[in-house]
Amino acid sequence: MFDKLFNRKELEKKIEILQARINELEPENKSLSTRLSKQEVRAKKAVSDKQEADLALKKAEKRIDNLEHTLENLKEETQKTDDLTFKRAVTLTNAQSCDLLSQISSIRSRNEDIVTVYLRPNEPFTDLNEFDIDLEQDVKYLMQRIESPTGMALFYDTKRLGMVRMIMTPPFPIVESRWKLDRVFDTTQLQELLERNQVFCILLAHAGESFIGISNREAFIDYKIVRSNVKEKHTKGGWSQRRFERLRDEDIRHHADKARAVFEALVEDYKDELKMVVASGEHNLIKEITGGDDSGYRYPFPLLIRSIDTKAKIEKRNIDKIRVLTWSARWYNIGIQEPRDSTRK
Repeated sequence: MFDKLFNRKELEKKIEILQARINELEPENKSLSTRLSKQEVRAKKAVSDKQEADLALKKAEKRIDNLEHTLENLKEETQKTDDLTFKRAVTLTNAQSCDLLSQISSIRSRNEDIVTVYLRPNEPFTDLNEFDIDLEQDVKYLMQRIESPTGMALFYDTKRLGMVRMIMTPPFPIVESRWKLDRVFDTTQLQELLERNQVFCILLAHAGESFIGISNREAFIDYKIVRSNVKEKHTKGGWSQRRFERLRDEDIRHHADKARAVFEALVEDYKDELKMVVASGEHNLIKEITGGDDSGYRYPFPLLIRSIDTKAKIEKRNIDKIRVLTWSARWYNIGIQEPRDSTRK
């Protein structure tokens, strides 16, 4: 009897212990269930993400194939345009350009296969679509390679063995864009531009030495050379360089003040005759000499900034070279290079 009672109490005690253990394990079981549920969600999401990634990868591979095909086409086009170049590019004086224009205007064709194109500065081909002329892409490509603040003119004989295929950038801006297919070249606008005896102010602006002159087509009417002591550029670093640059900037400002006074005096003396200011050199210095930072360019005649490279120190003996270069034009002879012979070394 006592044995049975003892066994019962022992069993009840074990049940209490087990129930306590169950109570302890229930939170852990809930936590594990929650983690398992999240893992199942992540697993499903991972499968979905993999499917999306596979789809994106296929699209990317297709796009790569398309880009590689496009790149090959571009390489082929680049190889073609590499063979397209100017046979020759020369600078001709005003008299030489007038003589060449006279020769070009004398050419006659039996058919309307001679193209003349005039483009004002910064005017693209798209602005001339109303003209029913199919100009080759190669010619357009070459024209687009030329940067000219004065515009350009094209004289192009479309025949297979055309005698004239030239581009010309004039010394002064083209006034009217034209696009013409005829039996002769239209050189009238350029001839008028080059042969007109106008008065210009020519400014060569360089730190330490600037030239300001009043010129017509034949000679200089008046000129001044402005020289100042401007330090050479400093290449060392650190505080010494910064101090040197400040001193150099002061020298340049002093030079700009001197040159601006001369420029204003000359322009004032000839303002009733001047048609344009043609400037070359350092752009910031040109701005300071012709107007200054506050007032800006304020004259009634236009300011043309273009390259005039004298390649020599300005001296009294070479002054007229500046006028000649200012009135000169650049001529480009269009041609296709012969393919390179791979067997030649």
